[in-house]
Amino acid sequence: MVVLKEIGYSTENITRQLGLSAGTVATLYNRARNKGYEVVIVIPGSSMGLFGINDEEETK
Repeated sequence: MVVLKEIGYSTENITRQLGLSAGTVATLYNRARNKGYEVVIVIPGSSMGLFGINDEEETK
């Protein structure tokens, strides 16, 4: 849920996708922020258009 919020999904979209109430989403997100949780998301370079398919295969 925190990842969805951090990447820009609205509370409304999150509630719909996860079947949670808006209050639950807000509570969980605020608890995570207050505890200092940081979110690190690994995204393949190809998803961001940084590398071509061949470039990414060569680095493996």
